[in-house]
Amino acid sequence: MKLKQIRFVAVVAVLALRLAACGGNPAGPSAGGVRLEGTVVGSTFGAASVRSTSAAAMTVVVLENPAITTTVGADGRFTLRGLPEGTFTLIFSGGVEVGRLTFSEVKPNQALTVTVSLTGGSVTLIEERRNGIGHGDLEIEGRVEQVIVATTAGDSRFVIAGKTVIARPGQTAIREGNRARSVTELLVGQQVHVKGVWLPATTAAAQEVLAWEIKLQGGVQVPDQPGRACMINGGRAGEGIELEGRVAAALTRRSR
Repeated sequence: MKLKQIRFVAVVAVLALRLAACGGNPAGPSAGGVRLEGTVVGSTFGAASVRSTSAAAMTVVVLENPAITTTVGADGRFTLRGLPEGTFTLIFSGGVEVGRLTFSEVKPNQALTVTVSLTGGSVTLIEERRNGIGHGDLEIEGRVEQVIVATTAGDSRFVIAGKTVIARPGQTAIREGNRARSVTELLVGQQVHVKGVWLPATTAAAQEVLAWEIKLQGGVQVPDQPGRACMINGGRAGEGIELEGRVAAALTRRSR
């Protein structure tokens, strides 16, 4: 009986060593962790001048862990998995090194989507989007350019600094200082700061942002157009008159 137990322990030990050799290396790429999906664009992509005289395939290697590497497809797309959180650098090579890109403040289990330009023998980051766990994956600061829909019964949509932002009941906190605000108080021209995440891309032309928090900053910058709110102060000496409303139309005074 004891002999069988000893043999069983020995087998378990051997299996553990084999598992460690195959996939237990903490420095190697893992199924989880940070994932990056990229697209390489540029007129020189695929040219011998970029891929070297041997026309070798374009590869992307992680500087901090060269075991994490991939080949750029003919359509310019590539995927890397198991990237380290924090900071990492990608090396683009076509037989010879073409360029490097460094990414910082990467959170655990994030998914990055990037577009890279490869022109003139150099690499340039064109666009970067981050999805994943935690707040602060994306921050936008600017003015509300358009109110697409504002409702307390469902999703509200706004165009802020060129991006479509969704305010969702129960998920989006809207405030000004320490005071809670409503989506109906987000007006065109309002300066805001948004924290949120990119939503998965759909058939729509623009990828939308789900806001976790929208902070109102300062007043509303009203465009110079009919219909804007205004206040008129005036009157005869010793009297005060205040008139508040919206300008419906501008009248031209005719000379007699």
